[in-house]
Amino acid sequence: MAGAQRGIVGAAALMLALTACGGGGGDWADEDGRPLTLDGNGMLMALPGRLSAPEGWKGRDPEALTGERALDACQDVTASNCAGLAAAGGGRFSRDGESDQRIKYSVFAFDTVDNASVAMKGTLAEDRGDAGTVRELKVDTGAEAAEAFADTDGDAEVVMRAGAVVIRMQGYEVADEKTLGSFARLQVERVRAAANGQNPDA
Repeated sequence: MAGAQRGIVGAAALMLALTACGGGGGDWADEDGRPLTLDGNGMLMALPGRLSAPEGWKGRDPEALTGERALDACQDVTASNCAGLAAAGGGRFSRDGESDQRIKYSVFAFDTVDNASVAMKGTLAEDRGDAGTVRELKVDTGAEAAEAFADTDGDAEVVMRAGAVVIRMQGYEVADEKTLGSFARLQVERVRAAANGQNPDA
């Protein structure tokens, strides 16, 4: 009985952490109750590029993937079967000047929240296993669910779910919560706009 109670308490704590780190993402469903997601064109709009680079940073041209290339990329990152995958893609920012600071996004759009949640679970398990000892971070992402942590080298991971879209954000030599939060919200809001048929760069 004590073990079962600990399991319930642990699950409740995990849900609280996911909600708290998510920062309150608002409504991630359309008018018919379907979860917001992206097709190939929506993915291309959602990914950040040179036009969306914050001051002091520069962006690279994003890449949207569909079909077999999307599936390969998804399975590699999420360590899951990627059932229901609709599109995938990635984008990157780097700090101006001589700095080695970089932000990298990997984005995967699914048909249902359940399929997206499985991919998020796999991503977290894979990334936490690779990172070893980690420091938990509290990052305001604006997503429905999120977890963030930093490793002992000063790199960080923020894994988020926004509707049926999973976002893995990596911070290379970027581990402060404020900076990670601003980059996380940038990608999350671009997903929201694109999923509603709006080009975030318009």
